[in-house]
Amino acid sequence: MGKWFLVAVVILVNEKLKIEKQLEELEYASKKHKTKWRKAKHFQQEAYITGLNKIPFLKNSFYYSVYENTILFADLVAMTTAKAILDKTTGEYTASITVDGLSRNLEKRFATTIRKLKIKTVKVKGARDESSPLIRLADALAGLFRDASEGEQWARIAVSQFDKKGFSNEI
Repeated sequence: MGKWFLVAVVILVNEKLKIEKQLEELEYASKKHKTKWRKAKHFQQEAYITGLNKIPFLKNSFYYSVYENTILFADLVAMTTAKAILDKTTGEYTASITVDGLSRNLEKRFATTIRKLKIKTVKVKGARDESSPLIRLADALAGLFRDASEGEQWARIAVSQFDKKGFSNEI
């Protein structure tokens, strides 16, 4: 009901296909497969998160923001996405953006909002959780950051390790 809202963003500059393949291999190795974060067993979650540290192309690719007492969900997703892109990019770029759960009728509104925030886009589209390893990664990261904020010790340690190793940034 808007009391607490978290947005997780994954930004890739290069090697998208290679990273997707590595994420699919990690999903298989961790036994998480395509399972959503909340439905995955604890040992699967830990194995998946631990494995992310071993994918060097993901360094400095995880961004998240936490918001409280708001229902402006779509605008906050756009704002967090824009902040992450601006933090990650230098020079000329065009962004291809995929948003988990963004319905077709909201794609145009989201694209307009993100462009008003000075983000140069080539494509903006919505996707379902199970549609790609990158969307599943964003779902897992949102779950991890939420679990850490709710005081789960192992999740707090994992987020701390991500921060220290330069994988994640709170923006």
